[in-house]
Amino acid sequence: MKHTTLEVKHVVKQFNEDTVLNGLSFQLAQGEILSIVGPSGSGKTTLLRILAGLEKPTAGTISMNGREITNQKANRRDISLVFQQPLLFPHMTVEENIVYGAKVSKKYKKEKTDKQIAAIGMDRYRNHFPSQISGGQQQRTALARAMATEPEIILFDEPFSSLDPNLRQELRYWVRDFLVKQGTTAIFVTHDLEEAMIMGDQIALFQEGDFQQIGKARAIHESPANRKVASFIGGHLILNESRFVPLMEISLNPTDSVNDTISYDGKIEHITYQHGRAIAHIHIKELNQKISIPVSEKSPLPSEVTLTIPESSVRTFQGKHS
Repeated sequence: MKHTTLEVKHVVKQFNEDTVLNGLSFQLAQGEILSIVGPSGSGKTTLLRILAGLEKPTAGTISMNGREITNQKANRRDISLVFQQPLLFPHMTVEENIVYGAKVSKKYKKEKTDKQIAAIGMDRYRNHFPSQISGGQQQRTALARAMATEPEIILFDEPFSSLDPNLRQELRYWVRDFLVKQGTTAIFVTHDLEEAMIMGDQIALFQEGDFQQIGKARAIHESPANRKVASFIGGHLILNESRFVPLMEISLNPTDSVNDTISYDGKIEHITYQHGRAIAHIHIKELNQKISIPVSEKSPLPSEVTLTIPESSVRTFQGKHS
């Protein structure tokens, strides 16, 4: 059984009158990767800075391998933080930046550095300075530098946000594969739900200073804990504070009458295409919600539609759980 590498208990962070973290508690086993996903500006970066030792919590404790590190300085923690911005040494080349991290941690091996430079596609730029490469190339270098130290825990603060879509996708898989092979415990912060599902063994939905739900992607989709979670992940029609319906169980303009159903009138605002399939974006005035449902375009759709829901498809939020 894997031991607990990181344990956070009742962490609170306040800035004047504002509470950013509200008694946050969680733990990570050795080698586990947790994706924290939530709206921009919700306090995710503040949490990473506290874990890295760059900020002090107002209350609560942080432990690594059973030893409390709440007041330990950042340079004494075996934790690396990858920022949104690269923050490279401007007077060092790409290779020197990566080697610096490895040498500081006394884990430098040339063959490892060469593999990392090749993996991030920077071999031909290894002797370039940061000012001579693009922002995306700088961020790839920063990723390699953080991982070259082989820390016990790596914290990622939306490290792919400045990269183009194709490179972002490649690096997601490369970084996750690296972490899994090294058995490195990691926390990956993002506001992109797809990215969170790719990177994390588990996903934590962060809002209002706390985790609304922690779990596997499928479990969260099938059983959102509350309205906040269901709204963020999408894929559901929210009826009220306690009930919801998966969109896949909603019928559009049904031809057959079915007993025990609920109906809502909607207006199709526009149609887009995803992977070659038509998606109708519908506004339901009664619920003040907009939903998106795959449709068949064999015949033109009317602008006004009726959504029918079997009573048996209505589900109940289970409340906050992990």
